[in-house]
Amino acid sequence: MAGESLIHDSSGPSASFERVVTLRAVTLIMAAVVGLTFLFGFGNVWTLALRLGVLPWVAPLVVPAVDLSVLGLLLGTRYLALQGASREQLRSARRLLVFSSLMTLALNVTDPLLAGQNGKAAFDAVGPLLLIGWAEVGPGLLQAISVASLIASGFWHRSWEAVAQGY
Repeated sequence: MAGESLIHDSSGPSASFERVVTLRAVTLIMAAVVGLTFLFGFGNVWTLALRLGVLPWVAPLVVPAVDLSVLGLLLGTRYLALQGASREQLRSARRLLVFSSLMTLALNVTDPLLAGQNGKAAFDAVGPLLLIGWAEVGPGLLQAISVASLIASGFWHRSWEAVAQGY
């Protein structure tokens, strides 16, 4: 018992399948948070725009612009993270992603705050705050999942041995 490994052997086809399923599941969850925040925030921002005197045909254009920015940045950072991009390489995209998420937060909570509905404002902040969280955690989490499976399979170690030998 003392010599037995408590670490699950993660090599082989099942580990590769598990990695793919995990990466896809995390990506789908991130996409669902963006999509649900978009749907939830659409009415909030439209109401705010009308309250501020924005033309009724212009009001619904604001939410898609902000949310498509968030979606594009999440997809871009996901791709770069899975390709092994460094934190430095992801920094500018992540900053814009956090800024866009903060814009979503501000647009969602302003109308209830102006109406004195603090409880509604807190409720309306949930989706945008999750966006901010995923913007901060998502790329690193995807990278960690990818690297962990490579290390567990021994591929990472074998690759570095080949690099050290000049291959």
